[in-house]
Amino acid sequence: MSSNEARFIPSLDSVAKKLHLPFGVPDFIDNMVKGASNDIGERLIKTMIITWDATGGGPFAVSTAGGLAANKAVDASMDLFLGPVFEQLLRRLGVQDVPFRASLCASAIVGMGTMRWVVRTDPLASAPVDDLVAALAPTLQRYLTGDIKRPSKGAKP
Repeated sequence: MSSNEARFIPSLDSVAKKLHLPFGVPDFIDNMVKGASNDIGERLIKTMIITWDATGGGPFAVSTAGGLAANKAVDASMDLFLGPVFEQLLRRLGVQDVPFRASLCASAIVGMGTMRWVVRTDPLASAPVDDLVAALAPTLQRYLTGDIKRPSKGAKP
């Protein structure tokens, strides 16, 4: 790549590096919205798990330095997922309540990542990818495109 081309790489690519993704975040979002909208949750979670399994946990891979390192990994991952990944993806999908949905999506991914690669709790840590995808994708799909009930939204105090 020439130096001129390098100048035009989107700033979100730094997020991809921090998340240990072998593709840029804009490309990832493009790939997620290209297919059918009713299976984005499945494509997303499968892509993440396969990618991070291949790298020993991606952004969740921390040394055995203890709780502080794990907390920093979780905090950093949550921040990276919220705006640069999920808020951008949800805006592209044209759904309502983007910040709330992004928080739900990020909590699902970061929670799974923490249990699989930081805490390494079985059976989650050793579960086959397809089992995790089958279990997690429907919930992630609902967070992305489904009905999110918020009884308190618009309620008067």
